[in-house]
Amino acid sequence: MGICLMKWKWLWLLYGLMINILINENGALSPDGEALLSFRTSVVSSDGVLLQWRPEDPDPCKWKGVRCDPKSKRVTHLALSHHKLSGSLSPDLGKLEHLRVLALHNNNFYGTIPSELGNCTELQGLYLQGNYLSGIIPGEIGNLSQLQSLDISSNSLSGNIPALLGKLYNIKKFNLSSNFLSGPIPSDGVLANFTESSFIGNRGLCGLQINVTCPGSNPQSQTSGNGAYL
Repeated sequence: MGICLMKWKWLWLLYGLMINILINENGALSPDGEALLSFRTSVVSSDGVLLQWRPEDPDPCKWKGVRCDPKSKRVTHLALSHHKLSGSLSPDLGKLEHLRVLALHNNNFYGTIPSELGNCTELQGLYLQGNYLSGIIPGEIGNLSQLQSLDISSNSLSGNIPALLGKLYNIKKFNLSSNFLSGPIPSDGVLANFTESSFIGNRGLCGLQINVTCPGSNPQSQTSGNGAYL
């Protein structure tokens, strides 16, 4: 009799443990929420806008600046401009696979633009202007085939403009102005469609789009905006 009672006791304990595991799993933060918390961890200061982002909250869709698809609950928008956010951009932002808009402009972010953003293949708007971002423009941004707006102006970006950006065939707004970019502006693909306003403030650039002949190129192969040879 005592042996049977012991068996039942252990079965109930095991059952209770399984219930607790299921409750914890159901209440756990989603993978998108974990990616957002990684972003938050990389932010070293702000105006307090991220105080309500709590690890114990299983639903990040109610966090300030976050919007989700009502059915799938996947994060589609992260918009936190003008909040004095300082720190680096977490590479885990690239785990937000259904992100459509990333708007972190007019803050104090520094460091590089994560190449992992190239994994956010549903991204339609990328707004990082007005920060202190440095380093190169990741060529992986050219993988964002649905991108319609790219504004990374007024930062401290350097190096060449990746030719892969010419593959952004849906792009309508394109602004790389006021950085430290250099070298020829690629003329292949959609980059040939943009004018000086998209590139102004980068003294090291050259190319047809800004009517500046690149060193070593054939001047007769470049034309000005009115069709005359330079």
